[in-house]
Amino acid sequence: MKYARRKFLKNATKATLGAGLIASAPVSFASPFIRTNRIGPNDTIRIGMIGTGGRGQNLLELFREMEGADVVACCDIIPFRLEEGLSMAAKGAKGYTDYRKMLEDDSLDAIVISAPLYLHYEMAEACIKAEKHIYCEKTMTFTVEEVKKLGKLLEGYDKAFQVGYQHRYNPLYNKVRDIIKGDEFGELSHIECYWNRNGNWRRPVPDPKWERQINWRMYREYSGGLMAELISHQLNIANWILDTAPESVMGYGGIDYWKDGRETFDNIHAIFQYPKGIKLSATSLTTNAQMGFQMKFYGKNATIQVIRGETYQAYLYVEPAYLQQYDKAREGGVDAVSGASENLKQGKPIALHNEKVSSEDKEPTGKALAEFCRCIRENEAPLVGYDSGSKSAVCVALANKAMLKGEVIKWKDYM
Repeated sequence: MKYARRKFLKNATKATLGAGLIASAPVSFASPFIRTNRIGPNDTIRIGMIGTGGRGQNLLELFREMEGADVVACCDIIPFRLEEGLSMAAKGAKGYTDYRKMLEDDSLDAIVISAPLYLHYEMAEACIKAEKHIYCEKTMTFTVEEVKKLGKLLEGYDKAFQVGYQHRYNPLYNKVRDIIKGDEFGELSHIECYWNRNGNWRRPVPDPKWERQINWRMYREYSGGLMAELISHQLNIANWILDTAPESVMGYGGIDYWKDGRETFDNIHAIFQYPKGIKLSATSLTTNAQMGFQMKFYGKNATIQVIRGETYQAYLYVEPAYLQQYDKAREGGVDAVSGASENLKQGKPIALHNEKVSSEDKEPTGKALAEFCRCIRENEAPLVGYDSGSKSAVCVALANKAMLKGEVIKWKDYM
């Protein structure tokens, strides 16, 4: 037991001594599956982009920097958005205002769905019928019913289906998961999620007629609001670390500050109950940026804090009660461990991140798109596919229902 305790502290100490945990933590992917019409290692993957607004253009920029993948078709119903998208796509790319027409192009290998949430299911269904590889931005679907229907459509589907939870492709979360799953972290009991901003969350509209198309996130007819667009990323990570979905959810939301005609909440606060009594609290604000993007994992012996700013940072805080077990850490010549123990006793955390991590969009989103292309080439199922995306979609749909109704919503009543 003494060896195990020293091992926990010693492993954490490696981070403070300069070990590059980001570089050393592998990202694991699902096992291969059988697929027809494989694309060779030297073939260029031909991609069609549905939705060339803000997010679509972010993806276009990343594809433009990628070897072996070209966006050769773009679709958007807003003329100037389509024009902007085509300017960022491959030379000679075709433009469409109807995605169904674009799907008639047999030369397209894959489709990226970056349209408003309420369209995700119908577009994914059309892409499946057209036998395309699919990268569907989060949230995967708008409703629980669509989750179930999409699952049936994907049974036996031999193309890649990936959901756009790019944070899962940051190896730092693998390290966090390994520590939480280890023997020394202690029983995990609580998770806190924050994604706070100080601004109205709106996008500029050059002509009022495009208000609902450009600011679709503000309207319940099209969007799941803050829970779908922001917090669902963190729910996806939590579901993966816990290897399960919640059992129930309750919460509050409101339109309490931005009196501008929006219908989705400008602040949300939800609590998810997982098996074994684990609670996850989720907060997203648009009137205060304190905390920003953070996740905190509370175990019996330690806490892990993940912060995303210009770079990712993660810190391990060992509980004082657990540190008391290290009073004799200097025995046995464990010098590095004893040094870390002294720092921790002074309240100093252990850094788990590599300071050279690049910015959020250039790191995990680029990796997510690269892995989508790799899975197409190497006949592998994506890391974040239907199973992962479905849990998150149900989380979002039921959390919004709980906040709108003011009730505790149970998973078993819907799934």
